[in-house]
Amino acid sequence: METPTKHNTLYLPIKQVYFDQIMAGTKKEEYREISPNTYKKYLDCDEDGEAYFDDAILTPEEMEWYGEEWLMACKDGKFPYFFKENIKFLNLAVGYNKVRDTAIVEVTEITPMIAKNPKGQEIRFDFDEEGNTVMNPNGAFCMWQAVFHLGQIVEKNIVSK
Repeated sequence: METPTKHNTLYLPIKQVYFDQIMAGTKKEEYREISPNTYKKYLDCDEDGEAYFDDAILTPEEMEWYGEEWLMACKDGKFPYFFKENIKFLNLAVGYNKVRDTAIVEVTEITPMIAKNPKGQEIRFDFDEEGNTVMNPNGAFCMWQAVFHLGQIVEKNIVSK
């Protein structure tokens, strides 16, 4: 197993309840929304901060069609981007206090998932002529999540007990 370094470890704040589940081994995945504010943490990007896309899924012309909403491209339900390959560990920290529970956990894989609403339905949509969101189960747009599949707990610092 690799050793955690600044280069291969992603810092994520987490709620205590989920941290405790990970420490107990009952939570094996951590989910994070891929948004305009966070995508650079998770996706492979060029020097200008634009995410690379898989042109076997999404052509440059289609990418242009999506325009400003490119990050929500849902090409036939396929994820058209690439996750950063260097993320091998998560540095999980409960909340934002200086003294808090922390742990470094191995990432065995990162996979995409279309976000779901409380009813378990995929969040897919289109935009109408005025630019309003219109929910559509077959929509061209969606909200994506990064699913971090968790492996071994490499290091932990529990101060809450």
